[in-house]
Amino acid sequence: MHFKFSNFSNKRTNLLKHSVLFGILLSVNICFGQGQASYPVPQKTDKLLFYLQRSHNKNTIVYELNTLPDGKVDVKNPIHVSWIRFEEAGRRAELSFIQRRAFGVKCRVADKTDKSGNNFIVQFNNFNKREIRLIKSTSGAYNAFMKINNETAELECVYIKAENNAIGIPISFKYMDVYGVSLKNKQQISERINL
Repeated sequence: MHFKFSNFSNKRTNLLKHSVLFGILLSVNICFGQGQASYPVPQKTDKLLFYLQRSHNKNTIVYELNTLPDGKVDVKNPIHVSWIRFEEAGRRAELSFIQRRAFGVKCRVADKTDKSGNNFIVQFNNFNKREIRLIKSTSGAYNAFMKINNETAELECVYIKAENNAIGIPISFKYMDVYGVSLKNKQQISERINL
C-alpha cells in the first residue's frame, strides 16, 4: 500500500521521522554509550572487559584481558589497563605510576586450587567497596561481573564524576556510575555509588 501526502503532511512526517530517529539514537547511546552522552565509546573487542570515563575529559581507560603469547590468560596479571586518548586522536597509552594507583586494579585467583585462572576477584586500587569477578565462560570468553543494584550484572562501563580545583585538575571523586547488563533479565542496569 502506498500513501501520498500533501506538502504539509510531508513536513509533519519528516519531523516525526527525525523525532523517532533522535529517540532511537539517544536510546542506543544510553544503552551502549553509558557514561556521558557526548563521550566516545571504545570499540568492542574480544579482549575489552569494560571501560572507565571521567568528567575531567573524554580520554577513556580500558580494562582488557591480558593474554600470554599462546593466547591463555596471564594468571599473574589478567587485566591490562591502558588509555585510549580520544582527545589526542584516539592514541593508545599506558597509565603512569600515579594513574595506575588511582585507576588500576588488583587481581587474585578466586580459588587458590584453580591453577587454570578461570575465576578472579578484581578490585580497583582506590575503591574496594565492590568486587568485580572476572570469570571464564564455557565458550572460553572472559567477562567482568559486578553487583549493580543488588543484581549480578556483566559490567560494561564506569563513569566517575570528579570535583575539580580552580585550574581544572580533579582533586576528589564525587560519585561513580556503574553500568551493565543484568544476568537475570538481560536488561541494562545502572547504579550511582557516592564516593
